[in-house]
Amino acid sequence: MEFKRIFVTVGTTEFNNLIEKLSSKEVYEVLKCRLKCKELIIQRGNGKEIDFSHFKEINVQQFDLKTSIERDITEADLVISHAGAGTCIDVLGKKKPLLVVVNDTLMNNHQIELAEQLHKDGYLVYCFLSNLVETLETFDASSLKEYEKGNLNQFIEYLDDFMGFI
Repeated sequence: MEFKRIFVTVGTTEFNNLIEKLSSKEVYEVLKCRLKCKELIIQRGNGKEIDFSHFKEINVQQFDLKTSIERDITEADLVISHAGAGTCIDVLGKKKPLLVVVNDTLMNNHQIELAEQLHKDGYLVYCFLSNLVETLETFDASSLKEYEKGNLNQFIEYLDDFMGFI
């Protein structure tokens, strides 16, 4: 499968380690040769701009923040993201293949639990920086299930029952 346009988002904070890893020669080779990437769009949040000038055959664009990344998600063939709940739901709701990279440097990191559960349910693939290259090399979007939005009323009833309001 080809992923000509890949969108990377780290949300509103920073995940410099992810952006730096993406700029590595080994990631470049996987993006170019295996995934057939031609365009890499990076939303780096409050992180620093990283040099991608050595990416000769992939057009790289970077930005920090903007009002909405909905169009970037919609136009992407693959989204690589941090494990923020809002981002995951937005991407899955757009029915885009999602590779989540967990930022394991965060304190009290609940991103791991979210990524593990959504992976277990078959909606996304997740990894850590330490195995990003291997995960990109074996990424298979055909194995992912299409995300179905839940029934909000059922969820509210469940919460009410759980909290003892019913």
